[in-house]
Amino acid sequence: MFSRLALRHTSRVGSMSARWSSSLKDGSVAQQKAFKERETAAESEYAHKQEQAYLKKLRADIDLKKAELAKLEKEHETAAQKE
Repeated sequence: MFSRLALRHTSRVGSMSARWSSSLKDGSVAQQKAFKERETAAESEYAHKQEQAYLKKLRADIDLKKAELAKLEKEHETAAQKE
């Protein structure tokens, strides 16, 4: 008796899930123009932030190298004056 009830219940669940689907087409949300525009804008914003962070890091590296170069030039001048 229990197996009969279980079979009835599972067959109903399978048919009900197909009924509750709002669209038979997969990806119907991605086809909406507003969603695409919003997603594109979010991706562009993320890429821009990543590029800005990368440029900030590069500028910091350049400043460190400039300071190191200035220090080495100063050491070179003092060594040249001693000779």
